[in-house]
Amino acid sequence: MRNAVPYGVARAATWLQAGVTRQQLRMLADAGRLTRPRYGWYATPDAEPEAVRAVAIGGTLACVSALRLHGLWVPPGDELHVRCGDGRRAARGATVCRAWPGLSGAAPVDPLGPALVSAGRCVTPEQFVAILDSATHRLGVGRLELEALLARAPRRVRRLLDRCAPAESGTESLTRFRLTSRGVRVAPQVVIGTVGRVDFLVGRRLVIEVDSIAHHTSRETYTRDRERDRRLVALGYLVVRLTYHQVMHDWGRVEPDLLAVIRRGDHRPAPNPARETARGCRYGIGAA
Repeated sequence: MRNAVPYGVARAATWLQAGVTRQQLRMLADAGRLTRPRYGWYATPDAEPEAVRAVAIGGTLACVSALRLHGLWVPPGDELHVRCGDGRRAARGATVCRAWPGLSGAAPVDPLGPALVSAGRCVTPEQFVAILDSATHRLGVGRLELEALLARAPRRVRRLLDRCAPAESGTESLTRFRLTSRGVRVAPQVVIGTVGRVDFLVGRRLVIEVDSIAHHTSRETYTRDRERDRRLVALGYLVVRLTYHQVMHDWGRVEPDLLAVIRRGDHRPAPNPARETARGCRYGIGAA
């Protein structure tokens, strides 16, 4: 039954459109195979919990909570973000976000565009840029499509599109945003010969790698990362590797160390002349 409706929870009308009769809805609910989170709504046992919670308090899952279900990176947190009509207040543990004008409450989860607009008002600029980078990396949403999705967003939100760049994780986006905000020119996703792609190259020599929890904790990846670092050092590069915790919770100590390296000029000397060449992307290589 889960495949019959989005996210496993919907109004009765949606179930009827999917071919379930009213009599069947009642029978399934009486048998415990469907629940009623709100009058006129039915949910399967395996429905998305956050969508069911939003419906139960009289709202629609919105903002970063909706974006999480759309598959995007969002800032960590357990707060439920909902859009409520009729002047309803948020239930405990929920945040009511501003609604897209004219958007109905017929669906349990807001579409991508309204959820992005809402998040642009709700999260910090660096977090929103990370969300936009994630839309490109995970969903393949290009610049023109993002511009269209954000057409109703405030200008200050739309301008953040200019801060987007290739990134494979939220922590990469946050690192790049913070460094560029301090005047450091950062080249993301640079390919260095047979070593492969590195997260960032600052100047001609400083390589910054950002390790996510999901892809850098196994024995295999741990070993491969160290082999890459050894090869980069042999070629004359200076390698700094950052953990998820350092980016998310300890940046106040990380940033001064990175800036000290750059202010000292350690990023400027060219690596070994015999090194393999580095191929950067269109965002440029160097530092202010």
